[in-house]
Formats: sequence, C-alpha cells, structure tokens
Amino acid sequence: IIRFVKINLIFYAVLQETISEDPLLLEVKKDCTAEQVLELLAEKFPQAAPILKSTRLANEDEYVGKQTLLTDGAEYCLIPPVSGG
Repeated sequence: IIRFVKINLIFYAVLQETISEDPLLLEVKKDCTAEQVLELLAEKFPQAAPILKSTRLANEDEYVGKQTLLTDGAEYCLIPPVSGG
C-alpha cells in the first residue's frame, strides 16, 4: 500500500514569481525527502529548475536536510539562494 502525505509549500523571493505567490498544497509519497520534492517541483515548473537546484527547505525556522522525510500536514518554506552586498 502506497501512502501519501500532504505538505504545504510556501515560496520566497524569485520562487514566488516563477512558481506561486500563494502556498501550494502538494501530495507526495509518504517516504518523500526534501530533495525529492525539489526534483518534483523542477519537473512541474521547468522555468524554476535552475533556482530549485540550490534552494533549501525550512520547517519551523530550521533548515531541513536533503534526505529528511517530509511530515504529513507540515508547512515548508522554500528559500532560494540570496545574493546581495
């Protein structure tokens, strides 16, 4: 039996312009990792793929590792790399 989890994604900076300004509810496999979600988003939104390669996910003000399993009902922020001076 394949089970799914629902996660809420919030996009920041350039990802708001290329993907969505509104939160996105995404259903993924139960054992989905942060890295797999970024790969899935790159497939769904090819215009954002270059940025997603260096984007990190955060949950409750903490970055999550690439191999972290995502939690049902959790909210994840997608934070692209920021450059500035």
